[in-house]
Amino acid sequence: MSGLSAWLVQRISALYLGVFILYALVRLTMAESWSYATWSGWLASPLNAVTLWLAALALLLHAWVGGRDVLLDYVHPLGLRVVMLTALAGWLLGSGIWFTATLLEAL
Repeated sequence: MSGLSAWLVQRISALYLGVFILYALVRLTMAESWSYATWSGWLASPLNAVTLWLAALALLLHAWVGGRDVLLDYVHPLGLRVVMLTALAGWLLGSGIWFTATLLEAL
């Protein structure tokens, strides 16, 4: 990913996350109660489930670009950099799979 592409991914994912967080906070503060039933009912709407999944994807992309840039800038030995980038990618991929499985189970 080139510098401009990484910059664009960071900005778009941050914008989406900001808008989603505001939307979720407004919707949940307008709810009668803060319970599992409220959260589950909110997720019952396919639109909300998809927007939440997209928010998780945006968060993972945002974390990848940020983490990758930090590692490329500050970890100089090539072998260590490759190991750390692989660990970061594996952790983010595992987190994405876990989130997707959890979301599908909640539906």
